Amino acid sequence: MFHAVDLDEVRMMRTVGPSMFKDRALQFVTRHEWPLKLRPDGLEVDQFDDDRTTYCIVEERGRHLASVRLRPARAGSMVESCFPELWRDSASRLRDGHEVTRFCTTPGLSAERRLEVVSDLLLGLCRHCRATGVDSFFGIVFPAVARSLRQTGWPARVLDQSRDPSGTLLLAQWAATELVAWDIQERREFREALMRDRKLPVTEVEQLVA
Repeated sequence: MFHAVDLDEVRMMRTVGPSMFKDRALQFVTRHEWPLKLRPDGLEVDQFDDDRTTYCIVEERGRHLASVRLRPARAGSMVESCFPELWRDSASRLRDGHEVTRFCTTPGLSAERRLEVVSDLLLGLCRHCRATGVDSFFGIVFPAVARSLRQTGWPARVLDQSRDPSGTLLLAQWAATELVAWDIQERREFREALMRDRKLPVTEVEQLVA
């Protein structure tokens, strides 16, 4: 199930909220080795987790499966705070927009299940943006993440890039259109039909859909 909720609503989701912040710690600190500060309870919560952030979450029976944060850039941008060289060159076009951060999935999902929940997340995010007047958003991602989003049906416009110890980082922008929502849904249905009817492994299905 998809939810677009604020921080107070996340706090009321007694199991979903903690599992989301725990999965963020596992993905960004344990896996990617980002030098982020964790709370004593092991949850990854930062200065952008506030009442101006919208959390787009896919959950199942109270367990976080995938999520991303969406917030107005004027309320404070991670790009501006952590990547000033990228912000300096793009601030004029991004200052009045929205930023996405902390794109995260729970560990241990099969490749097929991960594709399903990411498709659910992106479709919900696109529809939420359409409903709230958010025409586009930007964010910092690894090239592999940009490719993964493109395969689901949401291509990015790369605005700039830089390198840090973890590798190449892209400053990218995504348009939230009805065509994108349609494409995400159509690609998911096509993938499911291929895997069901032809019993192809998910890696071969992705090659056909891409």
